[in-house]
Amino acid sequence: MPGLFFIYSAVTQKLGNYVEMRKGVQLDDNLLQLFPSIDFSAPIFFLLYSSMSLIVLSHLEKPRIILRVIEMHFAVAVVRQFCILLVALDPPAGIIVLRDLFLENTVYPRHSPLTKDLFFSGHVASIWIYFLCAEKKYLKGYLIAATLLMSFMILCMRVHYTYDVYGAIFFTSLIYFAPIRIRSYIEARSLLSESRK
Repeated sequence: MPGLFFIYSAVTQKLGNYVEMRKGVQLDDNLLQLFPSIDFSAPIFFLLYSSMSLIVLSHLEKPRIILRVIEMHFAVAVVRQFCILLVALDPPAGIIVLRDLFLENTVYPRHSPLTKDLFFSGHVASIWIYFLCAEKKYLKGYLIAATLLMSFMILCMRVHYTYDVYGAIFFTSLIYFAPIRIRSYIEARSLLSESRK
């Protein structure tokens, strides 16, 4: 796992340099204008990493859940990188740069924050991953609230468009449920074939 992370970090740094230098499109997002402009860098950092710690610590007796979280993180990260490469965007007007000391010293190029890795929101996707993977009801309730709070803070900082938040929920849910649906379909077809023999 650490090896995969280092490979992903190296690739992301190269892609990040390219994305930051290219010209993108600034979208009209009237809904974004409804949010106040506030710097939530510290609360976002705390909410993200405390939620990550909570999902791990609350499922120590179920390592398959923790493994599923790790798998989802990598799958979503890969899909997100493809989306960022395909959809060239400039950040919204009035952006307040989001500072994340961990990402700036691992994934981000030049140890500086990215501003054009927009579609879709990695922060919102991460919290939603934890919600989808969590098995405990109280934790799911907390993570729904955390997703809403994260979305609000991200939009207040103008580091993403509202479309990036919708996209995070949609793509993360698709990546999570698609294998389950496909597996169920294959098993159902297999059972049907056996019953006809």
